[in-house]
Amino acid sequence: GAGPGPSVDREAADRAAAAMPPGTHPVRWGPERHTRYLALLPLTGAGFLVANIVRRLASDGFGWHLAQVLLLPAALTAAALFLGWRVTADRSGLWLTGAWKVEHLPWKDLRAVTHIDGSLEAHRTDGSHWRLADIGIPWLDRRLRRDSSHARAAAEINAMRDHPHLRPTEESPPLDHGMPLGPLLLGACVLWGAALFFV
Repeated sequence: GAGPGPSVDREAADRAAAAMPPGTHPVRWGPERHTRYLALLPLTGAGFLVANIVRRLASDGFGWHLAQVLLLPAALTAAALFLGWRVTADRSGLWLTGAWKVEHLPWKDLRAVTHIDGSLEAHRTDGSHWRLADIGIPWLDRRLRRDSSHARAAAEINAMRDHPHLRPTEESPPLDHGMPLGPLLLGACVLWGAALFFV
């Protein structure tokens, strides 16, 4: 078996089900404005990190100081998620867009969606899960006295799972699935590093 089920907020799913109209068009959830602004922190960090790596490479050559390049994926992943995570529900299931790839999860394979401490998890019936870590800022959401977009996503997706008439009846075009921004940000860092090194 798949083991014990994930802890689902049944009250939130029931409230969402009561408020939702029958599904037609695809539904999307993604980052909120304040979360997108926070992407400036890891983006700035990545920029300084690349500049420091290039400076040290130019002055000291190869060495252990280049190990700081290992911090770059974490900064780029955080920035890509803050800017562009997306979950799209359509007739076929969920399209899950993270920092580096898009995955499809058919409705029949969805066990539940949970949210905890700024993260969103889609649990599959086979026991595996897809996770978006640190896409929200729980203390800021509490201060603003509002549900985060990932909390709303979990409640509404669980309502759609439990009540198939709430699911969208249309397919979503690929552009609606979002684009993983990690590769784009990595390319920008490479160009930034090359510009600093050769100029």
